[in-house]
Amino acid sequence: MPPAAKSRNTKKAVRDKRPRRGVLDLPKGIDERLAEGRAQRDSVPLEAHGEWATPGDRPDPVGIIEKQNATRVPELVPIRHGRMIVSPFTFYRGTAAVMASDLSRSPTTELRVQCCGDAHLSNFGVFAAPDRRVVFDLNDFDETLPAPFEWDVKRLAASVVVAARGNGHRRKEQRAAARAAVAAYRTTMAKAAKMRFLDVWYTRFDADMLLAELAPRVKKGEIKSAKKALAKARTRTSLRSLSKYAQRVDGGYRIKQQPPVIVRPPETMSDDFEQVIREGLTDYASSLSPDRRVVLNHYHYVDFARKVSGVGSVGTEALMILLMGDREDDPLFLQLKEANPSVLAPYAGASEYAHEGERVVHGQRLMQAASDAFLGWVTGSGKRGHEFYVRQLRDMKGSAEVESMPPARLAIYAELCGATLARAHARTGDAAKVIGYLGDDDTFERALERFAVAYADQNEADYAAFTEAAEDHRIDVERGV
Repeated sequence: MPPAAKSRNTKKAVRDKRPRRGVLDLPKGIDERLAEGRAQRDSVPLEAHGEWATPGDRPDPVGIIEKQNATRVPELVPIRHGRMIVSPFTFYRGTAAVMASDLSRSPTTELRVQCCGDAHLSNFGVFAAPDRRVVFDLNDFDETLPAPFEWDVKRLAASVVVAARGNGHRRKEQRAAARAAVAAYRTTMAKAAKMRFLDVWYTRFDADMLLAELAPRVKKGEIKSAKKALAKARTRTSLRSLSKYAQRVDGGYRIKQQPPVIVRPPETMSDDFEQVIREGLTDYASSLSPDRRVVLNHYHYVDFARKVSGVGSVGTEALMILLMGDREDDPLFLQLKEANPSVLAPYAGASEYAHEGERVVHGQRLMQAASDAFLGWVTGSGKRGHEFYVRQLRDMKGSAEVESMPPARLAIYAELCGATLARAHARTGDAAKVIGYLGDDDTFERALERFAVAYADQNEADYAAFTEAAEDHRIDVERGV
């Protein structure tokens, strides 16, 4: 595989080598593509995916984390460490770069798709589609990049075992949940291979329909709790955020400070910052389609603040911006998140997009059946020229409480995530080739079950090393933030 690009010229060289099919090219038949997928087993047998042993020359996982920290906001790095050190599962959430390095050493196919790059259980959830229906899908794309499909599946399967262990599930239950996720991936990909591509492209998982389908399989109390969580997600709108994040000041609104998670700039610097934000919004608007710009033009800038969110992304620059329409009950909260090169790039090749924010936005649009109408990108005006992607801060977003799931519920949720990941991969990869490779039995899921258990062991060892680094004051930790 090509190494990560060091410059835009290198990125262009990588792009030019990628084969592209035009609309006038005749497609291969499904039987031929199935055969090409099966042929991949000669070089990478399905059973090989079950292998994981710590390489003798494996990079220090704490060192990889420290290398990431070098480009992050220094005062936020201890908060990142504090959120990661809570448990092996929260640690796993922050180590996409560590696993990307490990996956590059594992048996790898040539079956590429648009990968999420960080497809663990907590990066799936619900949010509002532009038609205001709530859907379930992947919801984090900081690391998205074209890469071998199995890298995403392995990260998902390992996250299932890590989460199950944290919840005190028995070893048999841990393995069954991981296997369920991979089986759902395979069967969903098999269905996609037989579908018209437009049907694949338009398929989405409506939250209400999912609950109706799950009802016969789970207890009534669990469906009731899920409906309650979904109703709560529907309240997470910009209007509801106005009372949560802002307060009335001198007849207008200002974002409330909640140090160190939400911090406004000093008063002496407000005018300078405001000019930068206004310029940034103009830059951002140019990344939107004309119809989206019409909507944005109905809002004006009011205030902004730095907002810390997530686990692995803590320390990258993240801002929240409050815009208002011509009424006091018409706010729009946007979130700007710094976009750095994907952790997959050193191993899967550079993005075809020179701007990392644009990479995230297009990757998200490719993988999601319905995406935030305000997705866009912008370049900061500081010395580093930070690259950001933009989205709505809260738009009926909600995620499952993975850490509190009993065994049966975790297995069903893992299954749902596996199916969702397959649907996302089928949009950009060749479903027939992938299912040709995976076959029609459980060989692949059994292999990934073994891998997930072995990699969960690796994660625990890495977590112990991370905890030791904190105790030895090699890394600073700020807990409880």
